[in-house]
Amino acid sequence: MGVATTRSCERLFAAMGLLESAPIVFEMVDDVPLGGVICALPALLSFGLLRHTRSSFSLPNGFYPIETIFLVLAFLALARIGSLEAMRYEAPGEWGKILGLDRMPEVKTLRELFPRNGWRVRRKRQVLFTLTATCGCITAS
Repeated sequence: MGVATTRSCERLFAAMGLLESAPIVFEMVDDVPLGGVICALPALLSFGLLRHTRSSFSLPNGFYPIETIFLVLAFLALARIGSLEAMRYEAPGEWGKILGLDRMPEVKTLRELFPRNGWRVRRKRQVLFTLTATCGCITAS
C-alpha cells in the first residue's frame, strides 16, 4: 500500500471501484512540518480555488477527491516546493495530515491526472496562477 498509509480499508475499496473518493478527516496533530500552509486555506477558498472543480473537472473513482488534487498543488506552491518531482523528497504522511488524508498523492498519480484533464504546468510560479485562472476566479489582463 505504501509508506504512511493508515486508511487501508478505504484504499482497498477505492482500488476495487467501490469508493468514489475518500472522505477528508482532519485529526489533532502536533508539529507538522510546513503545516502553516493550511492557514492559507480560507484565502484560497474565498478566491474560488474550488468553486468550479466538480463541474469542470472529473476523476475516475479512486481514493483522492478532485478537491484534494487542487489543494495539493496550491499548498506545494505556497510551500515553495519547486516541482512535482521535488514532492518525492517530502514526507507523504505529514502532507497527508495537512490535507485530511493519510498521505498525499504520489508524483506518478498526479502525472497521470494532468493529461486526462488537459492540465499543463511549466514553471512552479505558474502553479497557483494556473489553478486559480482555471477555476475562473481571476482573469489575466
